[in-house]
Amino acid sequence: MRLGRSLMRAMLAAAIGCTAGAAAATSAAGSAAQAADGHAAYGLIVKLKDDPTHERAQALSNARAQALSNDGAQALTANRAQALTSNRAQALGAGRAVDGGEAVRLSRVLGQAGFTKFRARPVGRSAQHLDFGRVLTGEDAARIAAQLRSDPDVEWVVANEREQLLQAQPNDPYYADQWWLRAPGGSNANALAARLRGVPGFAAAWARETGRASAVVAILDTGVTAHPELAGRVLPGYDFVSTVEYANDGDGRDADPSDPGDWVSAADKSAAPTTFDTCELQSSSWHGTQLAGIVAAVTGNGSGIASTSWDGRVLPVRVAGKCGAEVADIIDGMRWAAGLAVAKSDGGFLPMNPNPARIVSISFGSSAACNAAYQSTIDELAAHGVVVVAAAGNQHAAPMRPANCKGAIGVAALNRDGFKATYSNFGAELVIATVGGDPDDEGAWGAALGDDGIVTLNNEGRTTPGAAGYARAFGSSYSAPIVAGAISLMLSANPDLSAAQIVAGLRQSARPHVTSPKMAACSADNPGRCVCTTQTCGAGLLDVAEAVRYAQALRDRALFAPKRWPTEVIDNAEVNAAVALGADLPPNGSDDSVAFADGGGGGALGPFWLLGLALSVVAVARAMRSRA
Repeated sequence: MRLGRSLMRAMLAAAIGCTAGAAAATSAAGSAAQAADGHAAYGLIVKLKDDPTHERAQALSNARAQALSNDGAQALTANRAQALTSNRAQALGAGRAVDGGEAVRLSRVLGQAGFTKFRARPVGRSAQHLDFGRVLTGEDAARIAAQLRSDPDVEWVVANEREQLLQAQPNDPYYADQWWLRAPGGSNANALAARLRGVPGFAAAWARETGRASAVVAILDTGVTAHPELAGRVLPGYDFVSTVEYANDGDGRDADPSDPGDWVSAADKSAAPTTFDTCELQSSSWHGTQLAGIVAAVTGNGSGIASTSWDGRVLPVRVAGKCGAEVADIIDGMRWAAGLAVAKSDGGFLPMNPNPARIVSISFGSSAACNAAYQSTIDELAAHGVVVVAAAGNQHAAPMRPANCKGAIGVAALNRDGFKATYSNFGAELVIATVGGDPDDEGAWGAALGDDGIVTLNNEGRTTPGAAGYARAFGSSYSAPIVAGAISLMLSANPDLSAAQIVAGLRQSARPHVTSPKMAACSADNPGRCVCTTQTCGAGLLDVAEAVRYAQALRDRALFAPKRWPTEVIDNAEVNAAVALGADLPPNGSDDSVAFADGGGGGALGPFWLLGLALSVVAVARAMRSRA
């Protein structure tokens, strides 16, 4: 006699047993699965269509037991009926054919996936937790889930992942100064410091994903210096600075990506005028260390700063020394970072990168158009699932290369309240915008509307490396690794995202650009602090929580419905006071137009060098030692 649909659902809801041999996974097996894939699954959670609630299923089971007892067919108690149900379910768990609906189909689908032994128990309102006796790798979980989803009676399937403890906020003491990590908010009625309408909102994103070591970010820059906040977070990198005179470490390319300093002194220019005549005098920038701190400084250790990813890793790829970086070195550095082969000048190939990165962050560039060397490399990396995140530049003009290359994720820099920072380049080639610090001591507008910059790691040496420290910095250089950190969280949530999906996710999840009845739109005639549009600063404001939600939706094969954000309107007394003074900056190309100086990593360059988008557009770095 065929068992009824309700009884079969009740059987499944009662907790399916399994035959001998299905044991709980050991911690060693769990560790192995976790090491194999960042998304280890402790079974699956399955919901069948039209399932009764577990309460209803139990009531049906009890009612049937009572009916059998009343009919005199068999003296059964409710407990006896439950035992009968469990015995039937055990047969199902063992893969043996049992009459009835979805339970049989579920067993068949699991059998096709290679699993005939499993346990199930009720979970939630009307779903089942399937335990296969071991921890599943992400690949196995996805495969089994896909086969289950193909069954017309399966409503949904999700992995039973292990969630991590979420602190209310990081306990790092300088986190209080890291306004850019906080949730977006504030209004015109708030004090200036409480207006955070332009921030990307990592604090909100951490409720979904705090980051994983597997989502590596390559920082193509000046290298890194030793810092306690980077202990255990820096992978073995490489030094691609090929010209010895600029490398400043006594040789050309080598396996040591540490930053020896990129200062340029009067003695350098005097001793080798041909080599250094186009370079500006500067102290060492320690720019690569600063960017690494944004992405992967140890978070929650009660010391220093927090970073975008609580378990992030950076891959230091040194491409810049004194006076900037060569295009050839950047190209080879990009390819090596992505795990591609790089030829040596004397034949053969460099050792392959054992830790390929899916994200390449570059904060060096020039005002020239994108060239074939950059474009072909960006295209090649995209074909391997790797994205290139590039700073727009600090000349309040058109985006620099490689941010202006097709397929690159060009990033504009914003004020904390959402409008364009005074220095940031802008243009239609850009993909997204986020904060980069907007100096509060840069002009009358800065005094009224600016902020105190991005707090990050630093080194206190003036030329050669000194003590580890902290600094406040400004520039689109810092906007780029913030976006790279957001992508790292996206890939932590869903490592199967393609390069195109990452770009699409950033665009679809972005909040709309702010507007203002007083502040004019960005244009060549108004290049300073101004209101962005999708034609000047990308799709909108980076929103990390929504970008992670996009990644999770694609992982779970669910529809991502972009959130309908209200458009924030900037209209307050400070804006009125600033606008009354006239435009923040004069039109580009006017006699009194000011090109912002970068605080290190380059100057006026010859044909083989790129302008470094380094420390700060106004060379601002305020020591944080007083806060220690």
